[in-house]
Amino acid sequence: MGPLPNAQSGGPPGLTPAHQQSGQDQQARAFNPYSHLDQYGQSTTGAASSFDRPRQPPALDHNLHTAPLPHVSNLHPHHLSSHAFFLSPSQREELARRNDAILTAPVPPEHGGPQLPEELHVYHSLVPLEAPGHGTALPATLVDPRVAPPTAPGASLHLSGMSGEPSRVFGYRTSSYKALCTLDGKAYVLRRIEGFRLLHDNAITVVERWRRIRHPSIVSVREAFTTRAFGDSSIVFVYDYHPLATTLYGEHMVPKPPQVDRRTGRLQTVSMQIQERTLWSYAVQLTNVLRNIHSHGLAARCIEPSKVLRTSKNRVRLNCCSIFDVVAFDPRANTAAVQSHQADDLLNLGKLLVSLACNSMGAVQNLPKSLESISRLYSADFKNVVLWLVGKPSPGKTADELGRMLGSHIADEVDSALNYADLLESGLSKELENARLVRLLCKFGFINERPEFDHDPRWSETGDRYVIKLFRDHVFHAVDDTGRPLVDLSHILSNLNKLDAGSEERVMLTSRDAQSCLVVSYREIKNCVEAAFQDLSRAR
Repeated sequence: MGPLPNAQSGGPPGLTPAHQQSGQDQQARAFNPYSHLDQYGQSTTGAASSFDRPRQPPALDHNLHTAPLPHVSNLHPHHLSSHAFFLSPSQREELARRNDAILTAPVPPEHGGPQLPEELHVYHSLVPLEAPGHGTALPATLVDPRVAPPTAPGASLHLSGMSGEPSRVFGYRTSSYKALCTLDGKAYVLRRIEGFRLLHDNAITVVERWRRIRHPSIVSVREAFTTRAFGDSSIVFVYDYHPLATTLYGEHMVPKPPQVDRRTGRLQTVSMQIQERTLWSYAVQLTNVLRNIHSHGLAARCIEPSKVLRTSKNRVRLNCCSIFDVVAFDPRANTAAVQSHQADDLLNLGKLLVSLACNSMGAVQNLPKSLESISRLYSADFKNVVLWLVGKPSPGKTADELGRMLGSHIADEVDSALNYADLLESGLSKELENARLVRLLCKFGFINERPEFDHDPRWSETGDRYVIKLFRDHVFHAVDDTGRPLVDLSHILSNLNKLDAGSEERVMLTSRDAQSCLVVSYREIKNCVEAAFQDLSRAR
């Protein structure tokens, strides 16, 4: 191949003299792909700050930051699904649905939404989360208030909670709302106890003791305040918001509609029986909760299927903590009263396990029959734990003792948690380099096919920019031997990663008319990209 004319020659575009260094020069210096960044990861060459890389290691010699997946590394690249390089669709969909739930906006009253205060303390944009007055979470389709709940023709569902029955747990009508905080912009849950008048000022100070408790299986309590914004005397408890959470009652006590069998195409009833491994998981998590709460000198007092949230698969969190302490506040309570409530926590945990194992809230009304059913469906070890929980209280009957009884099952739960953490870390590693590649793609978008810059209609077609154009064609417009477009994600990611790292590996670039052929390294192409982008940045 003969010498290539430069941008000033007026002939076919090619490399500028600045990029025709000798091979000895290139090997004499160790290349640092992040040499243009200072110690804080900021560019020292004047490029736009929005494209500066975050802080990186001082030297980076490898081309692909993310190692290939073990279960796909032996496959041919063309056979890899695009999902092998990114977060799994199920995880992405779940996270997207949660984000959608957080961003759900309230429906104005003129469009059929409930009449709610525009602002409540430091919260605004209230969205109802529960069916009126029952303290149970709405189904997934009703979490979004834009989806109308089924009602009789001409009837309206009053979601403010005033038309509901009193809560079976707290004795007052309750309602819950998702709201945004003006202080930090985050979403929280406001649980309102309607028609409650605070008789003892010290009662609300109990919430401060709950605020100090931070446990992964407790829905954290943030604050409590009284209000008349709803037209009555109410008290509102503020909790962390876990989008799309359901309750154990809704998951395991409400019959599921029949589902279509994929093989036969017929409707098939859904089994409500819970696997024993799942019951042990619930028991371990709630036992750890009680151990933590009791160690702070408090009692949960709300171990009940409708007050235990299921935030993901087999992941439960105790909800509505501190409400009973305020609603049923006793200024004369002593240590003996607290210990009595803690004993009730263990009893209620046993009743909860009985209800879940039998898929019925009424199972605790006939314990002998329910225990007989449990002995048929589950192991003797599980039945013995349930018998210990629902038995008579004794001085040695504590949450710590229950934890010792569940020792082997706690180990199983730790193993499951570690495996799930590995799964999430694997998904995160696939997304690790997305920012780097997006920066490159954005720079390509700024440079390639630019109609005119610096009064030169051919700016993007000459000099350094010509190399960039050929590389773009090599990456995105490649074809196979028969001339068909080569749609290969691994080819794209491999080339972009090598370009970002400034590899010394060489690649042959050919023009579309096959009249020009350049052999350049990824490092040289990267220098071309940086130089062209610098031109655009300085012109701002």
